[in-house]
Amino acid sequence: MFGYTKQLFIVLGVLLLASSCGIEEFASKKKKDSLAVNGIITTSQSACSQFTYIKPKVDFLFLWDNSSSAVFINSQTRQALNQTIDLISTRFDYHIMLAPLVLPQGASVNSYAGLIVSDTPSGEMTSQALAMRIDRSNAANHLSSFPSVAQSAEYGTQRSIDLLNTNKTNNGSSYHNAFRRNAHTIVVVMSTEDDDGALQGNGGISQNLNNFVSSKTSALNNLKNSLDAIQLRFFSIVRKSVCNQYGPMNPFAYSEAYRRVSEQVFLSQSPTPSDIGNNRDSFDLCSVSDFTTVFDGINNSIQDFILGHKYNYWPVAQAGANIDPNEITVTKDGTSYPRLNEPVSNGANGFSFTNAVQTVNTRFAPDAGEPFTGYVVKLYGNAQVTYPECMSVRTQTVQEWYGYAHMQSKPVESSIQLKIDGVPVSKCGTNLSTCNGYELIKSGAGPTYISNQNMRIEGPNNFTPKSPGLVKSGYFLKLHGNAAYSNGQSVEIIYDPSGT
Repeated sequence: MFGYTKQLFIVLGVLLLASSCGIEEFASKKKKDSLAVNGIITTSQSACSQFTYIKPKVDFLFLWDNSSSAVFINSQTRQALNQTIDLISTRFDYHIMLAPLVLPQGASVNSYAGLIVSDTPSGEMTSQALAMRIDRSNAANHLSSFPSVAQSAEYGTQRSIDLLNTNKTNNGSSYHNAFRRNAHTIVVVMSTEDDDGALQGNGGISQNLNNFVSSKTSALNNLKNSLDAIQLRFFSIVRKSVCNQYGPMNPFAYSEAYRRVSEQVFLSQSPTPSDIGNNRDSFDLCSVSDFTTVFDGINNSIQDFILGHKYNYWPVAQAGANIDPNEITVTKDGTSYPRLNEPVSNGANGFSFTNAVQTVNTRFAPDAGEPFTGYVVKLYGNAQVTYPECMSVRTQTVQEWYGYAHMQSKPVESSIQLKIDGVPVSKCGTNLSTCNGYELIKSGAGPTYISNQNMRIEGPNNFTPKSPGLVKSGYFLKLHGNAAYSNGQSVEIIYDPSGT
């Protein structure tokens, strides 16, 4: 009896030990792998045509009357200059040269000239330009350095030409001088008198004036061509009428030379500017009661002409952006426009889109310009943008499809539970062509390890790999039919890891 009992305890002990080992070594340990795919991102960009994507280059030459009778260098005009620079700085890549209208005897062309620049790095400027450079904050105070020159002949138009010629950037130069190539070049002459050069010559007063205006207009336009300037304007703030606050003029009652040069240079622009009305780039000093407004007409002219651009391309996204070409909407000032197919028929209103990075001039008037590299829409008819219209372009990222679910560990096949957005997905049977579920990728009877599986596919029922892909290593479920998932969906797999 005792022997039988002892044997029974030994058997029970072995069974308990075996049972204990089984619980510790072979019990199921559930594992959960999950993946959340980034959702579709919608982006809307709005901009108005007065705010250009690339600031236009605008180079100014301000010639300040520094004769003993001049009224231009005072606290009010200093304030007006600061206001003008503030206005210019928000919209343009600018160079501004400040120089006296009249030089004392023996002075060189660039004597007393100061240069304020915005976006041009010092390393890209000539030594000549750097020698004249002054800080933006010192612009108004720099006027005090101009000498007061009394009883001297005034040759303001030729002075402008000399400064432009002396400080222009040469073709092929890798360094910018004060006046750059392919810029808007703006000359502003301020004088209480007139250009004495108009009185010189062998003809009568009228003939000498005509010859002067013709030759100086031609010289300024030659400078425009040598600079490849988008435009060259010769603004004058002078006496255009008889006024008592200044002394009498002789032989003309008011400025003729400056006014007519302004007018002829204005009319020689192509196309002729339409931004000033009847002023034709000359403003009446006699009508100025508050010198803080002395540049108002010029400021408005610059804004209207330079910023009054017309666009037939509009930026959509930078190169490398992930955008869906079928999900682009274009709205201008509240009106939506349809997408058109190339070639676009005459008279159509809308936009076309080429799904490729392009480098184009977004603006076509008053000249071609404002290059942009990236994705763009091409605008037709009423969809084209003209200052001050605004446009909004809405895009969204491409919808991406995924045909695989990923497991980090080798699964026990019978334990797999797949859920997409919390909804269970069933396992496929033998007929995969009609299945809307999953199959475990196996090699023989067991799951197979894949080191670089691209989970991204072209779309449901099209398992062609899509690039750029989402590549992972591990074990995978292949989805079939409408079980494929896309942006914003969550995938969860619960399974028992295999011990082998």
